[in-house]
Amino acid sequence: MPSVFFQTFGCQMNVADSDTLLQLLSQKGFILTSTPHEADLIVVNTCSVRENAEKRAVSRIAELSALCKSGDRELWVTGCMAERVGEDLKKKVPGVKRVIGAKQMDRVDEVVEEIFGDSNDQTSVFATNSVTDFVPVMRGCDNYCSYCIVPYVRGSEMSVPAELVEKSVREKVAQGIKEITFLGQNVNSYDYKGIDFPDLLEMVSAVDGLERIRFTTSHPKDCTEKLIKTLARIPSLCSHIHLPVQAGSNRVLSLMNRGYTREHYLSLIDLIRKHIPHADLTTDIMVGFPSETDKEFEETLSLASEVGYTQAFMFAYSPRQGTSAAKLSESITEQQKGERLRALIDLQTEITRKIYAQSVGKEIDVLVSGRQEKRDRMWIGQDKGCKRVLLACKDIDAGMILKARVVRSSGMTLIAERI
Repeated sequence: MPSVFFQTFGCQMNVADSDTLLQLLSQKGFILTSTPHEADLIVVNTCSVRENAEKRAVSRIAELSALCKSGDRELWVTGCMAERVGEDLKKKVPGVKRVIGAKQMDRVDEVVEEIFGDSNDQTSVFATNSVTDFVPVMRGCDNYCSYCIVPYVRGSEMSVPAELVEKSVREKVAQGIKEITFLGQNVNSYDYKGIDFPDLLEMVSAVDGLERIRFTTSHPKDCTEKLIKTLARIPSLCSHIHLPVQAGSNRVLSLMNRGYTREHYLSLIDLIRKHIPHADLTTDIMVGFPSETDKEFEETLSLASEVGYTQAFMFAYSPRQGTSAAKLSESITEQQKGERLRALIDLQTEITRKIYAQSVGKEIDVLVSGRQEKRDRMWIGQDKGCKRVLLACKDIDAGMILKARVVRSSGMTLIAERI
């Protein structure tokens, strides 16, 4: 049987796209291999969100293309960078056989049929050993944040029909999946025949055997009280909201075209705390946006302190060709960006440590996802928020939800005992 190797860069949507392509290839007889040297087909799924992500992907593609010189294996490049660069990628890296852009992923089944024909071996469908999985509910983005390349490489927003979302969830649950994460560039804008995102969550929460539901990413400008109340009311919805803020200054938020103010964002945080006091809040924060002043950076620090995020994804601005922000004059040096990023990371690290420390002594529900491959071979899981948990106990299996008591915190991981 032919074999395929996947290397995926970027966000969870790329992971889900790789899984979709893997399922389709498995129906054509392919089996998954863990090393490119054993593969007949190598697939690199790429990211364009930042320049460094593209550089890493190009470096890896060039490395893997060397394995394809003999002609006995093919190299495919998919995803956002594939969409942005297109067929020019073949000129940059001659070993690339096929380029499949992100916009083609909503019809990748047709692409696979065009390549391999209509022969179908349903008995070879790849089965996951995981207890968690992703289901895309939205594709594309209409927000056009001034720094972001995503709308250009993924296209306009499209809501996946609600019945197809439910069907996908039921199929995954039948395979043993216990937790589903809904994906979209902005899940809050979901709209299919009058069904909005809270309605979709309510509908899918009724699926028997589905223990937990998560979602990402939630845009502040479309985050509603209805969504927050739905999260508070339905037990299977996790108490974790990822709400990217990007900056704490109204002027910078306006330049970013984010569609909300600092005050509106903080009012959403207050609403979440009111209805879900124990919720874990996570975010994305950017520093060094063109013309950001020292005072405006301090506003970002003060917002992070005020909200108290459990975790944050923090990064320095880098221009992306084709975005409106790329036309702005960069008045901030790379050294200043680095200093601001380090200051933000130091602040957030201390906040995260304090939040994790507050969990010591408390009882939590842990979804066990697997076991450490090295070190103490402890069981790995997650609480109903976003905290990683390690358990040292016997006679359990992945997929179980256990009651546990937190005995200590490493700062970024909870260590718990089964009750």
